Amino acid sequence: MRRHAPPSRKSAYAFSLMPVLRYLRDAAVFAPCYIALDWASYIDPVGPFNITPWNPQAALALAWMLLGGLQHVPAVMATIFLADLVVRGAPGGWAITALTATVLGGGYAWIAWLLRSLLRDLGLRSLRELTVFAGVVAGGTAIVGAAFVGLLRGADLLGATPIPAAVLRFWIGDAVGILVTAPLLLAAADAGRRAGLAALARRPETLLQTAALAFIVWLIFEGLGGDPAHHFYLLFVPLIWIAVRGGMNGAIVATALVQLGVVAGIHRSGATALPVLELQALVAALTLTGLFLGLMVDERERAAADLRESLRLAAAGEMAGAIAHEVMQPLTALGNYGRSALLYLERGEAAPLPGIVGKMLAEQERAAEVVRRLRDFFRAGTTRLEPLTVEALMAAARRIGEQVIGERRIALALRSEPGLPDLYVDRLQVELVLRNLIANAAEALDPRAGDSRIEVAAARNDAASVRVVVADNGPGVPQTARGRLFEPFVSGKPTGMGLGLAVSRAIAEAHGGALEAPSAGHGEFHLVLPCVHAS
Repeated sequence: MRRHAPPSRKSAYAFSLMPVLRYLRDAAVFAPCYIALDWASYIDPVGPFNITPWNPQAALALAWMLLGGLQHVPAVMATIFLADLVVRGAPGGWAITALTATVLGGGYAWIAWLLRSLLRDLGLRSLRELTVFAGVVAGGTAIVGAAFVGLLRGADLLGATPIPAAVLRFWIGDAVGILVTAPLLLAAADAGRRAGLAALARRPETLLQTAALAFIVWLIFEGLGGDPAHHFYLLFVPLIWIAVRGGMNGAIVATALVQLGVVAGIHRSGATALPVLELQALVAALTLTGLFLGLMVDERERAAADLRESLRLAAAGEMAGAIAHEVMQPLTALGNYGRSALLYLERGEAAPLPGIVGKMLAEQERAAEVVRRLRDFFRAGTTRLEPLTVEALMAAARRIGEQVIGERRIALALRSEPGLPDLYVDRLQVELVLRNLIANAAEALDPRAGDSRIEVAAARNDAASVRVVVADNGPGVPQTARGRLFEPFVSGKPTGMGLGLAVSRAIAEAHGGALEAPSAGHGEFHLVLPCVHAS
């Protein structure tokens, strides 16, 4: 056996240094980005310590600790200290700067710890997660701001700025900076969100939405004149458009663009001439509106996708019951042919065997085809359209009706107009719809009544389709239930799941037809199916 030499002391030492080197590498990337954001957002400073109403660098620190862990707290504190020296010139001196860096770094670490404890997914994909994120950020930044301003007041560095005004300015600055920037940073770190953002960027509509957003920002700050806060409501129009069309990803990008537009407008107009704090408060309201609207759009789309999947699985289950009858026929025939072959073998007659084997193979292929159709529909919801005569459909309706009715005293009548064109449908799926309609009709009838009957009638609907009517002489659908008749999971049966009619309508519409229940004094459903020449 080959023995591996133990690692040398030098390689073991290098291996132990790798986490430290990675830490220093990350800090070397984080620090200049933080300082650059602090410098870019240095607008409308108030007081000797220059409190600003927009602090996106706080979001960068929070996102780094959320994604990388709280071991980055020392690097965050050191970076805050360095940024205060570079951007503000450390107006309180080195000791106060170190204390404020400790307060801010510790406060952001506390917010990150709360979010890591409460959030299951940093992608903010549910209403609960977004609500927790917004609540923790709003409450946490208020507490951090109060601690920061309290420290400045204690050191007599707040100047003439009132404490409530300073706390409000700091709170809005950090809250807006985190609410706008952190979701974008977290999305960039999430593979699923990145793919969604990339797909959003490739859409031509996104370019039009961005142009509309830029135009509205220009109108607010330049075109309309006056106080931009009075026209800020105009931004809700493109924001709603983007959030509705792009969901959470669109809202994240849109709110970031709005914030950049507001900052550019402030720099262009001069901060002293604009109500910066009011504008940032409006940005906060706009951001929360966009994020929650985008999330609700995403949740609606996920719910619709889940419902479609449920309907597809339900249709497969319903179809399995119908196909069981189809499969039983070739299986029964296979058994009969097999017994016949055994009888011929016992008699020593070999001449009929090739014909019997050929019939067995044909029945086997018929059964396999039925199973393949079920598998295709179960996997992808695919249909296999083929010409089907109305006579064949009515024959299937008779077979299904006799199976459904069984020994019950219900008369079954079938009629069709002469000369109807062939249908162009998936035979198995249409037979599933007929089975549902005939079964519903049979269940609606009183088995003790002596004149119960079901009628299946086919007639021309228009030049492109045929209408199949399944009617019974029962009491019909109650008026109170008619409005929700085709909704999934709504059932009038004690043991039903309420999927039969929903699946049936989905199948009819997938064929380009329709399934309707006109108001009548009895049970009646109209199934519209396309003809061959309409395909």
